[in-house]
Amino acid sequence: MAVNALQFILIVLLSGFRAMDSYSTQLFTFQHALMCWLTGIILGDPYTGLVIGGTIQLMSMGAAGLGGSSAPDYGMAGMVATVLACITGSGDISVGLAVGVAVAMLYVQLDVMFKIYNSWVFKVIRGHAVKEEYGKMLRSFFLSHLWLFLQGALPMALVLAFGQQAVDAVLAVMPDWFTTGLTIAAGILPVTGFAMLLTFMPVNKFYAFLIVGYVLAAYLKLSVLPIALLGAAIAIEYFRLKSSSQVMAAQNADGGELEDE
Repeated sequence: MAVNALQFILIVLLSGFRAMDSYSTQLFTFQHALMCWLTGIILGDPYTGLVIGGTIQLMSMGAAGLGGSSAPDYGMAGMVATVLACITGSGDISVGLAVGVAVAMLYVQLDVMFKIYNSWVFKVIRGHAVKEEYGKMLRSFFLSHLWLFLQGALPMALVLAFGQQAVDAVLAVMPDWFTTGLTIAAGILPVTGFAMLLTFMPVNKFYAFLIVGYVLAAYLKLSVLPIALLGAAIAIEYFRLKSSSQVMAAQNADGGELEDE
């Protein structure tokens, strides 16, 4: 499909806003599924956007840039993958995901450049503060926002401008075994996100719940939503029982002290 001028502008603005929001207002930080779905709506294919967004959301679970480190921008990866999948019109998300993840890895370098640039912005702000030029100091804060917006908008503009030709050229030289491998990899990527997330969770303490979840998904064929609702119900009851047991233990301890006295 061909991207018209209005779609081009809306997607570039959305991409720039998403990048700017990640370091400022943080209204939609890590909401990759939402951003991909909105991209799909703009391009007239919300289903593809939602599928890719859900895949990227699962893939990126547990992945975050801690401290001053830089992490791949999976939000950009999802939007790029959605754009490529929609404009090619093939319905195969594997190539879009492969290119999107590559863009997300390259985005790490842009994030490093932003942090270097931001150190200069800090010096500018500090200089205005020393001179008591508070109006200029406040306006200088938006220099970082401007960089972030361009950091998200410009790569997306390049993808929209040259994505169709670039993807067609790449697909023309790709052998069948390679595209099959990309399809398999696209199915494995969500599992990677869950595996990363499990490394941060107390699996040894609550392994029984993992077994229950596996039975519900593999043998009873339940989808994610009912399993998540059951998990939420179990977590609520576990919290209530744990809280009540702690209250009873505290009451018993207070009663014992009074008897000793």
